[in-house]
Amino acid sequence: MQVADMKDLVHRAPFRPFAVRLSSGAEYQFLDRDDLGASKDGRMIFYFGESQTVRIDTDSITEVVEQ
Repeated sequence: MQVADMKDLVHRAPFRPFAVRLSSGAEYQFLDRDDLGASKDGRMIFYFGESQTVRIDTDSITEVVEQ
C-alpha cells in the first residue's frame, strides 16, 4: 500500500471503519478511531485491540476493506 494512501485513510474525517489484510494472512478491523494509531509519516500503523497492540508496516498490507 502506498504511504500517501494510508495517510489519507488514517486521517480522513469523519472516520469510517475499515479492515486491513496483511501478507501473512492476518486481518485487523479498525471499527473506531480509538483502535488506530499511526506514525507521522504514515509508514507504520498500530492496531489497539481489547487485549493486544499490533504494529503494522504498511508494506505488509495487501488489501484494505472499507466497511
